[in-house]
Amino acid sequence: MKKNNKTSATFSFAKTSFEQQLLRIALFIGLLPMAFLFYALYTHELSIFLKIMLMFLLLVTIFYGAFLIRQKVAFQLRTSANLITAMQAGDHTIRASHFEGKGALREFNHVFNSLSSALAEQQLISKERQVLLDIVIKQIDVAIVAVNKNSNIILMNPAAEKLFSCRFDEVAGWPISTIGLQDVLTHESRQVTEFEIKAHKKKVFIHTDEYFEQGDRHKLVFITDIQKLLHEEERQAWQKLLRVLSHEINNSLTPIASLSDTLIRLITNHKQVTNSQSNSLEDSEIFDDLEEGLAVISERAQSLNEFLLRYQEFSSLPKPEKTLFDLATLLKSMLLLFDDYNISLSGQPLVIYADEKQLQQVLVNLIKNAHQAMLENSAGLITIDWQQKGDIVAINIIDQGTGINNTDNIFVPFYTTKTDGCGIGLVFSRQILVNHGGSLTLTNRSESPEVLGAVARIVLPIHD
Repeated sequence: MKKNNKTSATFSFAKTSFEQQLLRIALFIGLLPMAFLFYALYTHELSIFLKIMLMFLLLVTIFYGAFLIRQKVAFQLRTSANLITAMQAGDHTIRASHFEGKGALREFNHVFNSLSSALAEQQLISKERQVLLDIVIKQIDVAIVAVNKNSNIILMNPAAEKLFSCRFDEVAGWPISTIGLQDVLTHESRQVTEFEIKAHKKKVFIHTDEYFEQGDRHKLVFITDIQKLLHEEERQAWQKLLRVLSHEINNSLTPIASLSDTLIRLITNHKQVTNSQSNSLEDSEIFDDLEEGLAVISERAQSLNEFLLRYQEFSSLPKPEKTLFDLATLLKSMLLLFDDYNISLSGQPLVIYADEKQLQQVLVNLIKNAHQAMLENSAGLITIDWQQKGDIVAINIIDQGTGINNTDNIFVPFYTTKTDGCGIGLVFSRQILVNHGGSLTLTNRSESPEVLGAVARIVLPIHD
């Protein structure tokens, strides 16, 4: 029973505040000698009034001193707590006061101020690095998407906003499936893949990684749009091939064309002389056949030379000279070039920043392709619609033709399904749009199996 009482007393003492404990200790230290003094006064021969006054003064002094010690300690503890709270809030400008002389409190304040200065310096360095990191993330052309443990989007840099045609504040907190990346989180990967972004397929390089924040595992997805890079590498490869072919073909075409013209002139002259001297029908037919064959050789040599010149023009495509113009006005003015075409326009006035002449070349080429695909459907309709999606405009040229049989080769130079085509129109158009920071895709219509035709889709940034 005594043991339980002792434990209860110890527990009660431990539950009191630190300053209350100091007050009790001070009172105990002061009242113990006071009891001896009271006994001495009681046995001493003094007046009762004087004894009461002395005892009262002693009690007041002891209690005042004890409460003064408590107040002093409580003030210092609360001051230290306020300083630490300010540090926790990120305010490292507050400093503890220095006391003259030496002592534990001066040492404590000195250590505290040193800690506050060190934290302030670290905070400044951290802010500077954060600013640097923000600048790098904003300027880098690699799209970065961060997701939390629940696969919700918590970060997107401007490159990712541009790639997915959306703003971060619009998708913040939404599942990553909103932008079509749910399949890349299953495992760490470094792969080249193709997926659909806003109804437009892009070939990208995806690298996933992870990081920890407050013990929770988060995912980072790095996406590099290699579509333009591949197009540029492809264009440069064709340019190198063309330079070699042009050199070799020109070395052969020039003498062939020259010899053909010379032989035609010789045959013509010889034919006139022969006809004047002889009336042989057989000789005349032989000369006619030779002349006709040489004419075909000369014509084909000239056509091949013109083809090379046209492809060289594509290879040295000038940079776009961009201006502001209304897209709807441009398309309406182009209808005058296609009076015999059945074309429908659908879209609102929209001012874009692009090279109007180069964009007109692209549209003319695509409209002609759409019309030629509908030769068997004379009543077919070509629909041109456009709409703004964020900072881009999407232009669709939809026909009711036979569709695309081989989608893999439509952008291969020299490849064509037309009898009079040279296979550079689509490559030329795509390069113009790539130089604008846009893209061109051709796909078959997918509304239903019964619906035939193709869709040429142009994607262009509205601003520079």
